[in-house]
Amino acid sequence: MARLLSVFGSSLICLSLPALVWAQAPTEPTQDCGLEPPGAVYVPLPEPRPSETAVWSDAEPPPVRQEIRDGTRSAASGLPQTRMRTGALSGKTVYLSPGHGFYRDSRLGRWATQRGNTNDVVEDLISAETLDQYLLPMLMSAGARVVPLREPDLNGRMVIVNNGDADYSETGPEGLFSSAKVPGWGPPPSPMPNNVLPFNLGGSRLMTAAPSATASASWVPRIPADGNYYVYVSHAADAARVPDAHFVVKHAGGESHFRVDQRRHGGTWLMLGRFYFKAGQSAEKGAVVALNDSTATGTVSLDAVRIGGGTGFIGDATMGPLGLPRYLECARYHMQFNGAPASVFAPSGTNGLGNERNDDVTGRARFATWDHEAGEDAVYVSWHTNAGTSGTVVGTETYVYGPNPVDGSLNFTGVPGSDVLATLLRAELDRDFKTAVDANWTTRRLRSAYFGELNPTHNPETPSVLLEIAYHDSVLDSARLKEPEFRRIAARAIMQGLIKYFAAKDGKPVSLPPEPPTVVAAVNVAGGVEVRWAPPATDSNDLGGHGATAYRVYQSEDGLAWDEGTETAGTTLTVNLAAGTTRYFRVAALNAGGESFPSDTVGARVGTTPPVLIVNAFDRLDATMDRPEDLSRFSLGSPLRVLLETMNDGSSVRRHGAAVARHEVAFDSATNEAFAASLVSLSGYQLVDWFTGRGGPGGAAPTRAEQDALRAFVTGGGHLLFSGSQAASRLATGDMADQAFLADILRAAVASGSSSLLVEGQPGEWLASVAGMELDDGTRGGLATGIPDVLTPAGGAAVLRFNGTELSAGISSAPGGQVLFLSVPLEGIVSPLRREYVLGTFLARTGLLATAPPAPGDDPSPPDPGPANQWSAATGKDPRPPDPPPPQPIPPYVLDLLPQFYEEGDTGCGCGAGTGVAAVPWLLLLVIGQLRRRGRKTPYSER
Repeated sequence: MARLLSVFGSSLICLSLPALVWAQAPTEPTQDCGLEPPGAVYVPLPEPRPSETAVWSDAEPPPVRQEIRDGTRSAASGLPQTRMRTGALSGKTVYLSPGHGFYRDSRLGRWATQRGNTNDVVEDLISAETLDQYLLPMLMSAGARVVPLREPDLNGRMVIVNNGDADYSETGPEGLFSSAKVPGWGPPPSPMPNNVLPFNLGGSRLMTAAPSATASASWVPRIPADGNYYVYVSHAADAARVPDAHFVVKHAGGESHFRVDQRRHGGTWLMLGRFYFKAGQSAEKGAVVALNDSTATGTVSLDAVRIGGGTGFIGDATMGPLGLPRYLECARYHMQFNGAPASVFAPSGTNGLGNERNDDVTGRARFATWDHEAGEDAVYVSWHTNAGTSGTVVGTETYVYGPNPVDGSLNFTGVPGSDVLATLLRAELDRDFKTAVDANWTTRRLRSAYFGELNPTHNPETPSVLLEIAYHDSVLDSARLKEPEFRRIAARAIMQGLIKYFAAKDGKPVSLPPEPPTVVAAVNVAGGVEVRWAPPATDSNDLGGHGATAYRVYQSEDGLAWDEGTETAGTTLTVNLAAGTTRYFRVAALNAGGESFPSDTVGARVGTTPPVLIVNAFDRLDATMDRPEDLSRFSLGSPLRVLLETMNDGSSVRRHGAAVARHEVAFDSATNEAFAASLVSLSGYQLVDWFTGRGGPGGAAPTRAEQDALRAFVTGGGHLLFSGSQAASRLATGDMADQAFLADILRAAVASGSSSLLVEGQPGEWLASVAGMELDDGTRGGLATGIPDVLTPAGGAAVLRFNGTELSAGISSAPGGQVLFLSVPLEGIVSPLRREYVLGTFLARTGLLATAPPAPGDDPSPPDPGPANQWSAATGKDPRPPDPPPPQPIPPYVLDLLPQFYEEGDTGCGCGAGTGVAAVPWLLLLVIGQLRRRGRKTPYSER
């Protein structure tokens, strides 16, 4: 790490310090792209952390790795908790920078994004959505340690439990615990001002290690609401800490074990994984526990545990907090929250809020330098979308650092290896886009520019690349950026390019993780359930990865909280289960490159003769499903958001399965691809629940083979529940076979009129008792329903209608067996009670239930989730004996003043117009030197 004040031939943007520093006139027009023109002196980088006194070799374990409980230890972190194996990127670190984000604009007097709404997309949102939902988990599933430079958790709730809080406890001999002499995380004020360093606000504890567990510490968060949460831990690093501190995450799906090297990466949040927690669960299903078993002699640092991403809370009297999930904030606030010193997150000072936009750019590279430790094999990758001047430019650009502006030239002067990395990433993106998106995709040659994120003055330690994936101001490219599949292809190409870069660097063969299985089924067999699947497809040019060599089957009782999985080399797995047990499954493919995303969820309820087959034919995931969000208070209008858990996350079977199981009826389930592959057939079932979800014009109608099978099934006396929000209109606009299936089997036609998201029973019909059925719009904890079709009977009878109208939403008929056709997705009904009532009443009508269920009452009120951000207060009596006073007082942790050595004016997203600085006076150096020294200890001060 560079430690001295130096001239590097480029300048931090907007450099000016009145009365102290003089600046030359701008030499070129301002550009809104993070530029740092050459010619200035820089503020020193932060001093190395104590752990940087050692050089880490490839023989050292990764800082965080998941432990498989058969005694072996994996080199991969867990994201979600199911990613366990090593992969092609094991032992590698990727600093992942999603472009831009909300920042405080003092001139506007409010929070703002660094890019505006263009063609209904905002770059600041696109980058976070893509990296958090696609690229980050892909990289971690390939074994990488990923350091995100913005909060990656989309969950806007957060709980932090600190050592010493009422929700923290210690178990074991008192002599094994002591207080450390260095600071740790402490609860900051809320809102948190700019001059607060949260990892210097509190203390930390120590627990002496032993060969086997003889003591433990527990953090039991009060989970505010059911959901998936990232779990983070913090520690005070020291050479006396153990390299394998044992942490156990107890979540709704079971336990996940991790080993953390506490000699490194202290004073920040370390991600363990993503887990499902339920509000009000016991400590056995909602806690983090540190055990003192270790292979080494030393101590375990006990500091704080964080659950969830939370909502932005940095603010002051001038401007309050953002009030949106923290993943939408720019990196500047994330760096402060994650323990970086002010010389990283606020190099332009904090008295003038206008410069926080500049800090966001420069601080990202500086954070990588602060976090990176000598010997770690790391790269820095920044994702952006571009904008031109005419709105007609399209395509991809790849940049490395050079002393030139954005002029199309290449004059590489960055960290060695950056150009090699950029060349491989560029080639992978070019090939994949031309193969899967557009054969004429434009990929420009490698370029250089003086971007702040790539500047080796800020980050001299890791090869760095900036990617401009597409142009959001182009109508053509913005349409692509709205597509989830385009984002997935781009993310996968970056992952594969990184794998090829490290393989070439290390002289190893290229191993690409496989694609997820799509052909999956769960069927009753004697003594339990057999999970069946087919190998995922491969291709000849590595577009989708290499073939699977093994699989991991995950189980869940509710389809939400998953276990650690069972590995197998085959394509079936039989799970012994008692009669009446409901279990859900998903399958991930494995090879030497890593682990795929999991398959869609399937499930089964064990019974002697399963009468129900649930078929998931909801394959649609496209831009027409994007959901607008009203951000007009930020002058953004209503940009489109791509949030998979509100679109199609592959989990809909669990809602159908729960509705069947509620009536103690057995079921099997499968994807419609599994039906096409003959892993299941309709024979032997009395009722088929076939759903297309939010089908519509962008979705596929049932294939001819599927229609023929369903037709034969119904005319042979089988019962069919067929649902989908635009299934009727899709069939009505199809070929003659589609139209005949709609008329002959579903006995319905599309009618004119406007549907709504409120449905009730048709008076006088067999669903008349159900009322007030709300459909999810993507904000009620499920998938967005879209715009349902309005139906009219074509031989059947209307049994559901849109509230207060005569417009039908459900048709009942009996062309052979009983048929119920819903133009609203069953899984889109918000109330589980009403969902269960509709399905149970149909089961009774078909004779599968002896009596129909009673009409549903009101759903129970959900628990009050409390504030978006929670950190425990030390209430009640502390179970520990009083701590002895430290031998010396801990110095102040809140800085009175941060250096304000740049002007408040901001000329772009961390860019300036060619300003330069001739000198930095002694007073500035004195301020910085004092800032660097306050609160520092020697590496061995905790012993």
